[in-house]
This record gives sequence, structure tokens and C-alpha cells, in this order.
Amino acid sequence: MFSSTVAAVATVLTAYGLVSAVMPKRVAVATATATIPAPVDRLFAAVAVDRHQAFRSDLDGVEVISDTRWREVALDSPPVEYQQIRRIPNELFEAHFQGRGFSGRWLVRFERAGEQASKLSVYEELLVRHFFLRPIVRASYPLQAAVDRFIADVHDAVASGAL
Repeated sequence: MFSSTVAAVATVLTAYGLVSAVMPKRVAVATATATIPAPVDRLFAAVAVDRHQAFRSDLDGVEVISDTRWREVALDSPPVEYQQIRRIPNELFEAHFQGRGFSGRWLVRFERAGEQASKLSVYEELLVRHFFLRPIVRASYPLQAAVDRFIADVHDAVASGAL
């Protein structure tokens, strides 16, 4: 009985290890597009220039390290360090991020959608270094919910007049 239980556990762990080993580093991708009733220059300033992003409901704080580097402390995860990669005024903002055991890319495109409206397109991808953690992160990390929350926070901040 004991040996059959050990064999069953060993089989499950071996299968999990094999699945983990062949799973790509990129375990999650999330996208969202929304039309926001605010001029593109105002949204770009809030998202790509103001590192503190006070409008975001998921942040506990931000430590600005330099003009192109900052550390975010979220309410529901460990600190994450960001580095700006590209910034084209009123068009594009790209940053790479890194936390303990993971990294990724965050890209926001800005387009005019009329005189007082803008289209935001957000793309975020998450890569997990350690192959053994990839299935767990893929199954449990709500990346799409985080991107959707960001869009909702922008909408709320515009509606309240904070942006």
C-alpha cells in the first residue's frame, strides 16, 4: 500500500516536472483596448510620465529610482522594478519589469479618438524564470484581471476629474 502511494506520487511529480520543463517562459499575456473620454496628451502624461500613478487602485506606493526606473509596491504582490524602454510622446510607452522569479513587458499605445477622446491599447506579458513554477503561475496569476483593473482605474480617474 505504502509503495503504491509513493509510486503514484512519484508519477504525478514526474508528469508535473515534464509539463513544466516544456512549458515556455512566457506564461501569460493580457491585452485590453478602451476608448477613454480624455485627450491623448493628458492620458500619456498620467500613464507614461507621472511614475506615481496615483489613480491606480492596486498600488500601495511607488519609489522613483531615476527618470527611467521605478519600483512599484502593489497591494497584492511583492515589489516590482520597472525600466522604461521606449517613450514616444502621445503614441507609445513601453517598460520592462522584473520581480522575484519573474519578468515581463508592459506596452501602452495611445491614439486620438476625436478631440476629447483617446484609445488606449495595453499589452502585458509575464515570463517565469523557474520552469517548475510556470504551471502554478499560469493557473493562478490573474494577469488579465490586472490589465482590466488598470483600464477601469483610468476610466474612474477621468470620470472623477482626477485625470
